[in-house]
Amino acid sequence: MNEFKLPIKKIWQLGSKNAELVRPIVTSGIPTSAPTAIGVTWICTDAPAIYISTGTTSVTDWRLIWD
Repeated sequence: MNEFKLPIKKIWQLGSKNAELVRPIVTSGIPTSAPTAIGVTWICTDAPAIYISTGTTSVTDWRLIWD
């Protein structure tokens, strides 16, 4: 089985730290809430635009990387 089909999220152990694979958020509109993890991708289908999360505390943690 292809390891990327199931489960949607997978945890890898990197030394003493965990890394989590999270699928991108694909939706219409800009981000309106704080990201759930650092490195999450938000793809806006209206603009089109792509954002990436740099923190998890507020909506301002989304950074526009392509417009």
